[in-house]
Amino acid sequence: MAAIWKSIHNFEDKFDRNAERFAFHHPYLAFLAMFIGMPLFILIAVAVSTTLIAIPIAWIFGWL
Repeated sequence: MAAIWKSIHNFEDKFDRNAERFAFHHPYLAFLAMFIGMPLFILIAVAVSTTLIAIPIAWIFGWL
């Protein structure tokens, strides 16, 4: 179990270093990714998840 936790922490540290390096080398792209790309991705993920839950329920109750 400790090895799994260690590998997860190593992956997280490596990802953070790479993201920080990207942000310092490409500040405009990092700004767009953080303040435009991530909110859009979250909005799309919520909409898809809601649709995947709502359509079967609507089908069961005969609303479709």
